[in-house]
Amino acid sequence: METKRWLAFANRKRCNHAQALKELGFINWTMNHVRFNIGDIVYLFLSDERCVRFKTIVVDKDCRREDSKYWIESAPNDSTYKLELVSEYSGSELSEDELKKHGFNGGGSIEHPMYKNPQLFDYIDDIFLHQKVSISEKK
Repeated sequence: METKRWLAFANRKRCNHAQALKELGFINWTMNHVRFNIGDIVYLFLSDERCVRFKTIVVDKDCRREDSKYWIESAPNDSTYKLELVSEYSGSELSEDELKKHGFNGGGSIEHPMYKNPQLFDYIDDIFLHQKVSISEKK
């Protein structure tokens, strides 16, 4: 099965995904309306920072939710994927404005996880590949 690269919208008004990733090393992502496969890469676009900051990998599916304490609203009691943190990016090259130069549409297009934009994903992959420090290197 082909591994896909995804871009998903992490809505800070609903959940503090950044804190969950830093403290747990993973987040849970609903299985409703999306079909990730184990091994897929999921980049998270943070609503409050307006940038891609985290690279995660799908490591399991049909999981119970373990990140409920990071939710602002009531966490859904649903079956989830487990997205493990691979690395964090702290520069400015993955801001919304920079992403738009590489095929990102922004706006409502990000509300549902997307994967059909090879130009954008090649750019994001390259930025993560060439960053100076990543979470996995710090361990």
